[in-house]
Amino acid sequence: MRTLCLPFLTLLLLLVNTGAQAIVLVAAELPPYVIRSQQGAPSGMAIEVMEEAARRLKEPLTIELMPLARALIEVTHRKDVLLIPPVRSSRREHLFYWVAPIIDEEFVIVSDRRFHPSPLKVTDLPPLQIGTLRYSFGQHLLRQRLKLESDTVATEKLNAQKLHRGRIDAWVAAWNAILYNQRLGDLPTDRLVRGETLMRTQFYVAASKEFPFTEGRRWQAVIDEMRRDGSLTRIIRQYNYHSPE
Repeated sequence: MRTLCLPFLTLLLLLVNTGAQAIVLVAAELPPYVIRSQQGAPSGMAIEVMEEAARRLKEPLTIELMPLARALIEVTHRKDVLLIPPVRSSRREHLFYWVAPIIDEEFVIVSDRRFHPSPLKVTDLPPLQIGTLRYSFGQHLLRQRLKLESDTVATEKLNAQKLHRGRIDAWVAAWNAILYNQRLGDLPTDRLVRGETLMRTQFYVAASKEFPFTEGRRWQAVIDEMRRDGSLTRIIRQYNYHSPE
């Protein structure tokens, strides 16, 4: 009897092991694109876009939240995961497989009207204290393109607080991140003075260079379909999204 049971148990184990494998999504904590919830699952524009894409592909999705710097490093060493939401840049171009763009954005300079009431331009920045998110595209823009250093912090919410207290003169970040983190800190958005736009760009779904190309094309195709049918726009507008001007 025991001998007869062994083939059945082996078959059962094979059936269990051949079930759908969850796609791992490495999500850098960047509100409002990726938001860590106090309770429950994470949310955010990019998270909801990927959850809808996974639903259409009938793929289980496992989300790993982590700081931006760690997320960027993790994905270069893991060939089977997706990453959201990095900005595509010349510095990062060779590091990742750029699967598909998901959100249009603008990186801008803002100030607090109590301290700098006139919109700031790039030429105004050299003598000022400028806040950016550590390892962010905003920091990269200042350092690589404008040859300026900035005061970096771990979260954009801290930049909102520093600008409010006059500890920095200017804040460089994505416009929707600035608005969201200003509200997150219960700070008035009408005190923000939007200055010069440094760059119009896009947030992407990315992966390791060794991520399977055919799998990446599947995700690209379904995100393109979501863009065409309007569902991508409907998702991100739930977050009071301001499209680039």
